Formats: sequence, C-alpha cells, structure tokens
Amino acid sequence: MSFNFDFQVYTIILLAVAALSAAIVCFYYCPFVRRVSRRRRECCLTVDTPEGKRPEWVPASIIIYAQGEADRLENLLPVILGQDYGGTFEVIVINEGDSADVRSVINALQLAHRNLYLTFTPDGARNLSRKKLALTLGIKAARYEVVVNTTADAIITSDKWLEKLMRHFNNPETGIVLGYAAPTNDSEIALSTSFCFACDSVAWIAAAIGNRAFRGTELNIAYRRQLFFENKGFSRSLNLHFGDDDIFISEIATRNNTVTELSPESVVRFSNYDMNAALRSTAIRRRFTEGFIHSKPMPRLALGECALWLALACSGAAIALDYMNLFTIIIAALLIITPMACIAAAWKKTSEAIDLRRTFLSAPLLALAQPFRRMSLSISSGMSKQKKYTWD
Repeated sequence: MSFNFDFQVYTIILLAVAALSAAIVCFYYCPFVRRVSRRRRECCLTVDTPEGKRPEWVPASIIIYAQGEADRLENLLPVILGQDYGGTFEVIVINEGDSADVRSVINALQLAHRNLYLTFTPDGARNLSRKKLALTLGIKAARYEVVVNTTADAIITSDKWLEKLMRHFNNPETGIVLGYAAPTNDSEIALSTSFCFACDSVAWIAAAIGNRAFRGTELNIAYRRQLFFENKGFSRSLNLHFGDDDIFISEIATRNNTVTELSPESVVRFSNYDMNAALRSTAIRRRFTEGFIHSKPMPRLALGECALWLALACSGAAIALDYMNLFTIIIAALLIITPMACIAAAWKKTSEAIDLRRTFLSAPLLALAQPFRRMSLSISSGMSKQKKYTWD
C-alpha cells in the first residue's frame, strides 16, 4: 500500500473543525472541570486565622430540616452539638408535623445542650412547600446573623465542619458559603450514575468558583439572614415544592458574595438504600427547578461534550475519506487522542476532589454518553409524576 501527502479541500475543512473542537475540549471544558480540584487544594491549604491573631468567629444558627427521621437525628445531633467551634452557635430542628419520636430524641439531648431547640410545621398547611415553610420558620426563629442549612439525611464526620464553613464569614463581604455533599457508598453506584452526579456537582461548584453561582446542595449551605429577608424569602418560588437550594441561591448570589468550601472536613455525606434510584430522582427534580433559573451560566460541560463528539466525527470522517494520506491519519489520530487524554486527566483529579471513584480512562467514554443521559433526564423530568407544584 502506498500513501500520498496531498490534502484535499474537504480534508482540510474536516481537520480544521476537528482541531477547533479539540481546542474547545482542552482549553475550555477541561480547565472548567479542573477548577474544582484546584479549589479543593486551596481550601486545604488556607489557614483559618493568621498566626498570633485571635479568631473572631461569627455566631451561627444551624437549621436542620427533618421529616420524622428520629433515628437519623439521634446520630446527627451529637456530632453537630459537639462541633469544635470557637464561636457561639445554636441548633434548631424543624420537623414536618409533630412527632413523638423526634421530640423524645430532642428532649434527651436538651438536658445537656441548652442551645438545641425544636419546632414543628403545622399539620394543616396546604398548597405551599412544607420544606420552605419549615426553613422560613427556622430562619425567623434564628438568633444569629448566619444560618447554616442541612437536613436529617446529612452524615457529618468531622467536628471541624462548622468551623470550615463559618471561617469565610469573617469577611463581611461574604454572604453565602456553598458546601459539598457526597454519597457514602459510591462504590455501589453504577459508574454512569456516579459520573452523572459528578458532572452535575462540577457544573454548579465550578460555576460558583467562577463567581457565577446558581445552585448549592440542601445538605450544606450557609448564608446571612439579611439576604433571606432582602429577597423576601422564597416568595418567587412559593408555588414549587423545591428550589430552596437552587432557585433561591441563584436569586441571592452575586459575583462577589459567594464562596465555595471544599475542604475534607466540610464535606457532608448522605446515604440511601437505593442510591442509584435516589440520585436519578434528584437529577430529574433538578432538571425541573433549573428551568426557573434565569441567570444560569453557559453549560460549559455540555458544550465540551458536544465538541468532543464533533472532534471524533470530523477526524473519523477525514480518515475515511482520505485514508491514503499518512499525514491525514496522523493528524486525525492526534485530534482524537489529545482531547480524550485531557478529559481523562482532568476527571482523574476532580473525581478525587469530590470524593467519587476515579474514572480516568473511562471518563472520555462517559463524557461521550453524557449528552444522551441529559436528554433522558430532561424527558423523564417532563413526564415524571413527582410532585412539582404545591397544588399537586
């Protein structure tokens, strides 16, 4: 077999498009993914207070939303009440409706902790989001400037959790601190589901790092009460069951008032007996509520995934149409291998940073499948029987 070295016009066009697409992957998609691992390192290296300076910790009100999970609260509350925090803090448990089991757990702990309080949402509340009602009651009852929101589903493993979140509020310009939550049993989750969760997490974390925050996680958010009241609470999404950690955050976040905290001590865990189904259900719900976010930044991950498809398609077409040209084969092969290698390297570090299994060589293939998973989630969101509006 002999090879020629003459380029056809259509080959040049295909390789040019492939090169542009590969550049988007390498210099637009991958740096966005790597933001998260860089921020993780920054949070680990940051000293809470300068040496020799007395820390001035901002008082905090921790609000825990519960739905009668007395057993989970029995495990969670001792860890929260035992936080090694230099400032004053209180813990307010807001339970949906009255619960004798929850009251029993709280009463037992209140004997030793006077900063623990319990309240219930009224059973007769209808045509409104019971969670938003609970959070509103908790925020109004809070005595301190900063509220830290979590739920009874949270698993906190460090006594420095509160300190890591609250250290940013020593800066008066900080209004919101977005923490991260990771599943406890990632090894039991399907690889595609785990990667979908990773993409979802990177999308909002990296956007927040780039001063374009549009979401957080209900398990790990802190913000100043003043922002809540200035925004009139959840008034713009009262007709929706959800939106307290995405629609609301997008409303109060600015380019200068939001910080992400990713240190290992600040990470909250969560578990579920069927994590695959739980993560998919959450992803479907997110697709619905994100439709109400007007300031959501450009979906850089989706653009990068489409660019990867285009780079592969154009490179493959160039080889198929000009397979006798050795230069075409070499250039096209490089335009296939380079973006895939960049994606593998970027996701290797980032998956470690967000406490998920390392994907590495499987990352490019998972990224190629991600647009189809997003399409599936969007269709499922439209057809889902989940309660979305308060009148459902």
